[in-house]
Amino acid sequence: MICNKPLLHPWIAVLLLASTAGCDFVGVDTGDTEVVPPGPGGTGDPLAMVLDFSVKNGSASTRTETILASVPFPQGAYPSLQNVAVSGHPTAWLPLQYWADGTVKVAQAQFTDTLAGGETKTYVVQRDQAPLAGPFTRNAWVSEVATNLELGAEVWDTFYVPYRSVASGAGTVLQQTPLAQTTRWRTYHTPVGQPGIGRDYLTSTFYVTEYRDMPFVVVDWILGNDYLGADMVPPQNTDPNLHPLGPVDVRMAKFLCRGATDVLPYRPGEESIGGAQLLPDGFVAFEVMQDTFLADAQTRRYRFLLRFVPPAAGSGEVAYWQGTANAMLQEPIHALATQRAWQETAAAGLVGGPIAGPVDSHARAEAEYQSWLGSNTFGTWGSRGDIVVTGTTGTPRNHPLSPELAHAIQGQNHRLLRKLEQMAWAQAMRPYHLFQLQVGAEQHVMLWTGMPLLSVEGETLGRRSLSDADPWPQYRTLNAGQHPAHGWEAYDSEHFTCDLLFDYWTISGDAWAKEELRQLGHSLKGLLRNTFYYTQYVQAARAEGWCMQAFAQAYQATQDDSIKGYAMRRAHEVVDVQRKKTHPSRAMSFASNYPGTGFPMNHEFFMPWQHGAVLYGYLGAYRSFNDPLLLQIAGDVVSTVEYSWVTNVQTQQFGLVSQGLRYYVAASYNGMPIPPNYWDASLGIGFGDSPLGGVHTFLIGGLHLLAVLTTSGSVRGRALQYGGALVGQMGDHDRWNKWNYCLPLLHSQQE
Repeated sequence: MICNKPLLHPWIAVLLLASTAGCDFVGVDTGDTEVVPPGPGGTGDPLAMVLDFSVKNGSASTRTETILASVPFPQGAYPSLQNVAVSGHPTAWLPLQYWADGTVKVAQAQFTDTLAGGETKTYVVQRDQAPLAGPFTRNAWVSEVATNLELGAEVWDTFYVPYRSVASGAGTVLQQTPLAQTTRWRTYHTPVGQPGIGRDYLTSTFYVTEYRDMPFVVVDWILGNDYLGADMVPPQNTDPNLHPLGPVDVRMAKFLCRGATDVLPYRPGEESIGGAQLLPDGFVAFEVMQDTFLADAQTRRYRFLLRFVPPAAGSGEVAYWQGTANAMLQEPIHALATQRAWQETAAAGLVGGPIAGPVDSHARAEAEYQSWLGSNTFGTWGSRGDIVVTGTTGTPRNHPLSPELAHAIQGQNHRLLRKLEQMAWAQAMRPYHLFQLQVGAEQHVMLWTGMPLLSVEGETLGRRSLSDADPWPQYRTLNAGQHPAHGWEAYDSEHFTCDLLFDYWTISGDAWAKEELRQLGHSLKGLLRNTFYYTQYVQAARAEGWCMQAFAQAYQATQDDSIKGYAMRRAHEVVDVQRKKTHPSRAMSFASNYPGTGFPMNHEFFMPWQHGAVLYGYLGAYRSFNDPLLLQIAGDVVSTVEYSWVTNVQTQQFGLVSQGLRYYVAASYNGMPIPPNYWDASLGIGFGDSPLGGVHTFLIGGLHLLAVLTTSGSVRGRALQYGGALVGQMGDHDRWNKWNYCLPLLHSQQE
């Protein structure tokens, strides 16, 4: 098996060196030969805290599959995973997150098992079992058949000129265990037979995952306009990534594959993927776009499964693996740890949870899944259920834990994780993508809209020259009069969020999601600048809170110390210096002269409910970074709430209010400090939707978490006092609410 072609994947070129001992792991009678799985792993000894999860085969056919199951671990308990495994199964581990003390927080258990049609299996992690160790071993069928495998893509420009790219070279191994390996190839499309635009035209990045025990290769293809760019490129530097293209027409785009036995698209109807076409040069092609455009920094993600069948394979084996492949595409397996395991370990998200859900949690989760499945949110640029305009009021995209993951856990509904997957994939469409972006702490670059602003001094990543003297206006016709990115927007600081991506990374270990989180961490550094630009000043409370949460999520996924270091510099050098810690309210910041308050002009005010974001962001970061300043800043939110609280007041709207929280709180008038009740007699008290409801519930989970983490008796007592008043008596519906479902275990049991 020798690869002679110059543009073949490197792992094909070394097939002679690869072991052919990969397992055809069936364990059933195929009619031709009985392929017996390797002997079971040991059963091990029970753990002090039960860590269990389940897997559901949603298809009607028996399938053998390498299962990827995210397992949460309690803080301080597992410095390594050298002594634990899934009971009865040889297990490989891929750590995904770590606690601040360096112990494992979440890790992906990888093992192969057979599930009957419709079967749900429960698994338990046990100790005193050695996990699998050593390098990845390629599957025998893949090794035998994929000697000439080529992956590529083709795009057509405005004038129907084709450009192609084919993956070549060594690629970059991103993840590797004895059972699975993911390698990334990044390519640039170049003209085929015609000069075209005179340069490359868009990018294709391939994330290729293969398995020891399955004769499949899964390809996640990212079609992108994700050039990093640079204002000053040395003449000797020919890296195409440094030369942005700007928004361009895409008359057509196709995924190409040659050398696989079969190529199967994932969700072809929802993704608007056309049928297979056999091209004259032997490539199988799937058209994914027609007469559209890619905005600057916009991408699109697709998935394909490649099957490999050697000539000597028995018909029974072939049919069996065909069935497994179909099941993987039609009813993919999503492993799900139990609600008790997630809550007892407090490893979900940054602050733990979710609490036990209502008695009908599974039915509620299924209703959410079915509603999403039947929605009109798919197609090439469909939202997949995500919010396209990120500044939408009501905070629909910011949470302590995404509802998709929380409700899947509460309802033990595996299919709801498919909704989470697709909403996370939608991130590819947001105009954020600057491949290999690294933002320096002192660098003059401003990424307020995900892209460098052209109206301020600093690095524009090549966009200023592109704007000042556009060399390719004739290639920008299909976006004329359209939203710059098909409606998709970047995040402003008050709605910045990585929640969907982070929760998807947590349950999938997806290599693309990890790289997206690194990109967003650096994009956030470029938005929330600590020096020179306007954001060197402390921002609104929810901006500082949600951005700190995003910093911590990006660090948890990537362990990129520059993200953690930058976040802590902001906390120490900007937030703690500028926040209103000498004012009795200890508010994060004051805003001024907003007509919506109803206060006379030349006033300053703050909103206590926005400090719920400070609690989630700073307490989540404290659990990730272990810096006491973060806990101190979060602790001052109690004073903000206390200062804004009202007791036993008579109001026109609500009558007697025994306890309530102001929506807007006055801080100064005509430059002079005033008490919060300064205009009560003349203007009344604004509570929002209700004295203790509506946006005030943003504070519930954070106040109770603060009570658990703080070392101050005064802070703890007041956090429980006000948090308890806000939560009241929880009913079933309240347990489904995102501001309640991350209550710490102790307090969720008491409610």
